[in-house]
Amino acid sequence: NVVRFASLLTFSFLFLSIWLRSDAEAGQSPQYGFEPLPQKICLICGDEASGCHYGVLTCGSCKVFFKRAMEGQHNYLCAGRNDCIVDKIRRKNCPACRLRKCCQAGMILGGRKFKKFNKVKMLRALDVVTLQQPAALPNESQTLVQRLSFSPSQDIQFIPPLITVLQSIEPEVVYAGYDNTKPETPSALLTSLNLLCERQLLCVVKWSKSLPGFRNLHIDDQITLIQYSWMSLMVFAMGWRSYKHVSGQMLYFAPDLILNEQRMKESSFYSLCLSMWQIPQEFVKLQVSCEEFLCMKALLLLNTIPLEGLRSQNQFDDMRSSYIRELVKAIGLRQKGVVASSQRFYQLTKLMDSMHDLVKQLHLYCLNTFLQSRTLSVEFPEMMSEVIAAQLPKILAGMVKPLLFHKK
Repeated sequence: NVVRFASLLTFSFLFLSIWLRSDAEAGQSPQYGFEPLPQKICLICGDEASGCHYGVLTCGSCKVFFKRAMEGQHNYLCAGRNDCIVDKIRRKNCPACRLRKCCQAGMILGGRKFKKFNKVKMLRALDVVTLQQPAALPNESQTLVQRLSFSPSQDIQFIPPLITVLQSIEPEVVYAGYDNTKPETPSALLTSLNLLCERQLLCVVKWSKSLPGFRNLHIDDQITLIQYSWMSLMVFAMGWRSYKHVSGQMLYFAPDLILNEQRMKESSFYSLCLSMWQIPQEFVKLQVSCEEFLCMKALLLLNTIPLEGLRSQNQFDDMRSSYIRELVKAIGLRQKGVVASSQRFYQLTKLMDSMHDLVKQLHLYCLNTFLQSRTLSVEFPEMMSEVIAAQLPKILAGMVKPLLFHKK
């Protein structure tokens, strides 16, 4: 395990070289009342799938196309508006849109292929996919995203425009691919959660690159912030889904992976489930609005930095201050009066502060499971392994600085 851990440290920054993509589509379990999706259809072109290739159910044609496109030196460009139809008949018409759809579905070249990426190729990969603005987004909001720099001298009234942007870049639902018809075992549940985390990590990368102000930061700072905050962002989003879909009564990891209290007790991490369960319960207690949640989520991306600070610390401070102001404005949409608004700001920021202790528990459990993965028969996807390995020495050595709103 020590040798494995050391080798993974070498590739700790490589996870951001994976193409930005949207949530992967996957089957839904009829146990929770969802219609099952076809299991043998290529998620790229709709042809008959020959198997799971590069992490996605695809046909042989799309498998070969993706492999050649990723390994070659192609610079595909769409002659249209990057929204060409990719189906069985027209899949060869626009390789740019076909490749984009492959990346959005979550296809990745496995293991050794990605270890060949160096930092230059990583940066190139990040720049290949331009930020896709939703067609329904108003022109003024698109302009806002393009020119937003979060400098103190700017006096931009974000709400509702910024909230519109934040709503438009929210990731869609991600499925765990968990088979609820089979007997549940601790190793199978943990493996499914790890696979789900990897898919959600890709969503975090894409979301953060779309977040107004984030791309103004140094690329190393972007990587660092994502590495420090991914767990917090995932758990916070899970709490929101649990609040919105099941009124905080269960843990809504994914539509096909929902844990009621009985399943929590039967799991190998019941105490952690109870800790995570406090988030949706707080959402219920405070009746958190969507606008408040979106601002809080953005702030969670910015809630931990290295002890020595960031390369673009000034830009980071400006960006964080701007999102704090946006949270105040979001609170003002529902709370009238200085006293009521101040009290709610205190409650919401206390909730964000509490995420630090919860995430520390999750990190330690995750790292402990990772180091015992062979003994426990728990699988960790490679990108997850790289991120976990990169965080371990920093967490244990106290080399990170949590940004708290309140003193303990």
